[in-house]
Amino acid sequence: MINRRTIAAILIKKFVNDYEEVMKHYGTVQQIELTAHLLKVIEYMQEFQESTDNNWFKKWQKEEMALTEKYKGALKPYKAKSFHKYFQYDIVLAEKDLYTSNEYNKLPADEQGLSANEIQTFLHNCQKILNNSLERIYLEEPSEKAQAIKSVSKEESLGEQQDKDITRSRQMLAMYYLLKAGFNIEHRKNSNVSDVAKFIHLMTGTKFNGLSNSEIYKKYKAIPSHKEGAALIKDLKFIRPYFESLEITEAVKMINEDVEKALLDVPHAERKKYRE
Repeated sequence: MINRRTIAAILIKKFVNDYEEVMKHYGTVQQIELTAHLLKVIEYMQEFQESTDNNWFKKWQKEEMALTEKYKGALKPYKAKSFHKYFQYDIVLAEKDLYTSNEYNKLPADEQGLSANEIQTFLHNCQKILNNSLERIYLEEPSEKAQAIKSVSKEESLGEQQDKDITRSRQMLAMYYLLKAGFNIEHRKNSNVSDVAKFIHLMTGTKFNGLSNSEIYKKYKAIPSHKEGAALIKDLKFIRPYFESLEITEAVKMINEDVEKALLDVPHAERKKYRE
């Protein structure tokens, strides 16, 4: 019988072996597309762990159908590995032959599926391995092809010099008030923080490599309480004029309210210098 503490490691190895076997059937462009697809699946799984949003399966089905329509019969080697079963945590131990049927049936009910820690370990490591594999595939491409796939044209690039005062924290704060004031999107009330984080990646031009690797995602969950006192007030006062000039009065009102709250964390003797 397998030592339970090694379950996640064994499952990761089986996943990687299946992935590497599938890659042998495809050229470079297809390898890139299929690897990116599996990374997207893992992102869906991580979102599901965070939010218990059952829509992940519909999203996945849609992605898989798009692949099937594009590849048709050429997708058979990929389909044959049944990657979807790796994410059916209640039956994966039996479906991926980690136990015989007899061994599996003898397991206690709470050990027949993966624990939360085992799921997290499995997803994190598979994501890391796939990211490394995707980078390797790009690096092995002949230079001209790699440039065609990865380059960004001069017309699309952001050529302006970066403003050191516009920090990531201030960008996220500005996005928070814009979404809340303009669209009533509040990540702790009516929206998924992962969706907002991905949008901020887009707006800030920051590459998204999954939720577990996203500092924006980790910090945005706490916005606007990621800082306190004087540090938060400085950021709030920096972004406020942008909203004032655009006459987004609701956002200005919210910022002023949060300035007043942040003042409570400033020593009384120092509050005067942080007021208008």
